[in-house]
Amino acid sequence: MKETKKKEQALIGPQIAVQRYLDDLLQEATTEEQTVEEQEQEQIEDQQAADDAELIENTAKTEDLGASAESDPELNEEEPSSLDASFGDFEDAITEHLDNLPEVPESLPVIQSEPEPEPEPEPEKRISKTDPLPWATGRFECLLFYVGGLKLAVPLVELGGIFQSGKDKVTAIFGQPDWFMGIANVGEFNLRTVDTALWVMPNHYQGEMKEKFKFVIQLDRSDWGVACERVAEAITLQPSQVKWRSDRSKRPWLAGTVIDHMCAILDVQGFIELLDDPKNGFKNHTNK
Repeated sequence: MKETKKKEQALIGPQIAVQRYLDDLLQEATTEEQTVEEQEQEQIEDQQAADDAELIENTAKTEDLGASAESDPELNEEEPSSLDASFGDFEDAITEHLDNLPEVPESLPVIQSEPEPEPEPEPEKRISKTDPLPWATGRFECLLFYVGGLKLAVPLVELGGIFQSGKDKVTAIFGQPDWFMGIANVGEFNLRTVDTALWVMPNHYQGEMKEKFKFVIQLDRSDWGVACERVAEAITLQPSQVKWRSDRSKRPWLAGTVIDHMCAILDVQGFIELLDDPKNGFKNHTNK
């Protein structure tokens, strides 16, 4: 009985009637033989039940179709719903907007950004031969050294270094002027070395400095060095203690003279420019 109830709960409409009919047939099959009249009566009842079941099924289908037609506005073609009208207005608005859009070219030009130009290096500022030297506008320090009995001074701010050297550390180069002693191999540097006494006083110096020099003073950070026999002390000076040259066009290596010490102060940058000038006889092919 429980199984029968479960089946009845699972079935709907005409299916229940059909199921009950089949159950009755199974029960009647176990009874005694039925009479012809009873069989005819049963046939009539069966036919009536089948007709009733078909009628119920057709009615249910009709109701389902009617309900779906009412719920789906697309099935009712004669009376469009308000949603259809709104959607139609929306389509018209979109079409009008698209028609008014400007035409877009098929291919757009590719704009390539140019790299920013690198800033040009600032040109070296060269001091005029009549302007005061930048390190001489206030108190400054100098190193005193001796060449051929003459005392000279080099400003410490433009002193590259002091190196011990000698004849055995200098490599002579053929075809150079007399004042060029050769290449001094000192530390990590190869300094082009100048016979300082011959350069400073070419008409008065008669000795041979190459035989007795002991030090090479590097001019700033260049590859030029001046030979000297002895390094003395460092002194502090005020600009007022120096007799400055107003025009360094002649002898650009000479900045002025220290009154108290009776010595010449080197203009290091002017000295380097003068040494690099090919008019002085130095052959630049030796640097290759």
